Amino acid sequence: MRVLLSGYYGLGNLGDEAILAGLAPALRSRGVELTVLSGDPDATAAIHEVGAASRTTGAPMALLRCQALVSGGGGLLQDSTSSRSLSYYLGLLRAAKALGKRTAVFAQSLGPLSGAGRDKVARTLRGVPVAVRDEQSLRLAADMGLRAEMVADPALLLPLPEPRRSTGEPYVLLIPRGGFDEFNAALLRLAQALTAAGESVAALAMHPRLDDPAVAALRQAVPGVKALAATTPHEALRIIADAQCVVSVRLHGCILATLAKVPCVALSYDPKVAGFAALAGIEVLEPASEPAHLLAASQKAVAVTESAHADLVAGAHRGVDWLVERLSS
Repeated sequence: MRVLLSGYYGLGNLGDEAILAGLAPALRSRGVELTVLSGDPDATAAIHEVGAASRTTGAPMALLRCQALVSGGGGLLQDSTSSRSLSYYLGLLRAAKALGKRTAVFAQSLGPLSGAGRDKVARTLRGVPVAVRDEQSLRLAADMGLRAEMVADPALLLPLPEPRRSTGEPYVLLIPRGGFDEFNAALLRLAQALTAAGESVAALAMHPRLDDPAVAALRQAVPGVKALAATTPHEALRIIADAQCVVSVRLHGCILATLAKVPCVALSYDPKVAGFAALAGIEVLEPASEPAHLLAASQKAVAVTESAHADLVAGAHRGVDWLVERLSS
């Protein structure tokens, strides 16, 4: 089956790239011929071994050639950042339906949505198979009159890196999110507390274009913070797997820490972060937390339980099976 995948791919966000890195091989192994709409089609094709087309100029022809359109995964159907983004993703779904293509919304977090946005999503998704990745999205779908399944984020299908023979000095890894100053300020206070306690601290930009300034601000305020860099989701997973603890504002910092069974603490800038934290048993801190509270949380954080880890990974596999079944029926 020829499937066209629509998401935030080829735009430099390692979280979205982790979704694709987990999903593409899983679909390929199930006989799906995948083409991805991308901001950088050449890079997407080379890195993920898929067909790729421009998410703008290449979308019309790609829609004509595919048999099915999948929207996801990620937090695509929201209008808190831009109504244009929501219109883009819904427009693709409407065009696919008008062309008689099969459609599905997969592994998404729904919202936040304005009243007008909710109406648009509800109308467009009527009759479309929907799978979401957190309980809040499941409730929102029900509120909009949509039936939805619960699946796990496909990034959980990434292969784990081999353990290092020598891990070097252990470090606490901080993962900021550009544009959310209150949350990044909490990471700064934590970095100061950690270095005062003699801990080694590192920071990782999951979306360098947006997050590099936040990492630079951390390093300027706390000179002992080391900046670590990743260009692929596999490199990001390696860095996260080597940490003794991860404190993340970004969702996929939490997801990859859970996959690697590394203790994690979340600062939830978006409901999707709190939604995953609830599934994985991750403590969520308020950005206004005192340094002592932040430090204590990072020091007592524990890794995901074996049963929760197994459930999440199994949920990711079940999600791919669900998707292929819906597109084939």
